[in-house]
Amino acid sequence: MKAKSPDFRTLLKRLSHHHDARSVFDAFVCFAACALAAGTREAEYLEAAKRWEKPELELFAEAFGALVAEMESRPFEDLLGPHYMECAVSHKGQQWNGEFHTPKCICDLMARMLVNPSDLPAEGPITVCEPACGAGAMILSLAQACPPEVRHRLRVTAIDVNRTACHMAFVNTTLWGIPTRVIHGNALSMECWAAWSNLHYLTPWLPQALRVETPEAKAQGKPPSPVEMERLKTALVQQELVFG
Repeated sequence: MKAKSPDFRTLLKRLSHHHDARSVFDAFVCFAACALAAGTREAEYLEAAKRWEKPELELFAEAFGALVAEMESRPFEDLLGPHYMECAVSHKGQQWNGEFHTPKCICDLMARMLVNPSDLPAEGPITVCEPACGAGAMILSLAQACPPEVRHRLRVTAIDVNRTACHMAFVNTTLWGIPTRVIHGNALSMECWAAWSNLHYLTPWLPQALRVETPEAKAQGKPPSPVEMERLKTALVQQELVFG
């Protein structure tokens, strides 16, 4: 009988024997996000990799492969968020930062309440703003509720004050083909420190080799421009008017 391959949690636990569990998880999602950015986050990866030995980097890569394999059997489900809450952040830290994970069943219910495919525009982009995205569980459920032809027209802006959450959202939305711009910032104070666009968001009409040469691709990791910030403020105000 063939032995079952270890899942990503088991592999990260091996690294936690010599490092703090939070540091291990933070590095894992950072490396995964950089790997999925097709070379547009290379400098960020090289800077983060300096803190780890070669065998550890190889174990991170193996854990990433295990994550992808597990995701294939669990469509549009956030696997990173629950592990982060369980193993990478303390209960006290959850309370202090107001962090919590919304179960997939709740995310799916909310998505079905919000999205009626027949009410969506027949053509053109469909903009979505998630001002406290966490690992992106709600975005995944929203995308799952849309037909594939609609899903490709989504243009999601995902914001979170936690940089690790931004990396998780980048990984989840990239692997499930959801065009997403992830912003590390505070949607209340409108302070923003960095932003990344996944390859589905970056000029999707271009071949991948050309996408990474666009100005937006070369600005990965930089704060949003003043023009983008104004658009973001408008979107958040409109969201308050709808749900307030």
